[in-house]
Amino acid sequence: MPKVEMVVLISGTRNGVDWPAVGGFIDVPAQEAAELIANGFARAPEGKSAESEKATARRKPEQRGGLTKASLG
Repeated sequence: MPKVEMVVLISGTRNGVDWPAVGGFIDVPAQEAAELIANGFARAPEGKSAESEKATARRKPEQRGGLTKASLG
């Protein structure tokens, strides 16, 4: 599992354990590491390329609710 360094504080828990503080490290599956890095929540530790982590990320399409020009008529 890749290790990532947190750059933002995430509240709550992951698998029943609090997320690490900013600057802390956590081991996560490769896909999750890539998503954390792509979303700006974490970075690859020194000496590892963040680009190699980002290359495996598959971003979900953004979904937004609310009004659109079409719904306003």
